[in-house]
Amino acid sequence: MWDNVKNILGTAAPIIGTLIGGPAGTAVGSLVASALGVEYTPQAIEQELKNNPEALVKLKQLEFENQVELKKIAFQHASLESEERKAELADIQNARVNHKDHWMPSLLTICLSLMVAGMFAALFILETPKQFDQVVIMITGAVLGAFGSAVSFWLGSSKSSAEKSKLLKGG
Repeated sequence: MWDNVKNILGTAAPIIGTLIGGPAGTAVGSLVASALGVEYTPQAIEQELKNNPEALVKLKQLEFENQVELKKIAFQHASLESEERKAELADIQNARVNHKDHWMPSLLTICLSLMVAGMFAALFILETPKQFDQVVIMITGAVLGAFGSAVSFWLGSSKSSAEKSKLLKGG
């Protein structure tokens, strides 16, 4: 539901529309609800925005009056997302560096490859009872997700970059 509110707000008050979907969404959403005089729920805010043509004007004015603070929040949000992405990439790189000569990632990848092959063979050969369809879909998704992670570990861009660097150094 917040996506609908975010889309409606994005046209008149783009900073508020951007922030309402992020970590500061609760604070900004309650500010929006208060300015509109409605309950703090996506349904109430969306209803007010659709039914009251003055609502968007109020929010545009709210954004204009609080532009500096809202931009600071938006900058902090973008900075936080950037730091989270950097930490995630560093974690992936560290995993590759720490386990490059260890047998466990290779074994896990081989096991997952066998599981994927066996799973697809079983799906095509065996007939699954209808009552287990959802379970089969969940297991298939989990195994394929893990398999995708294993493939990314071995074939990811930072892995290939590290290998190129090693080759260039003559290692």
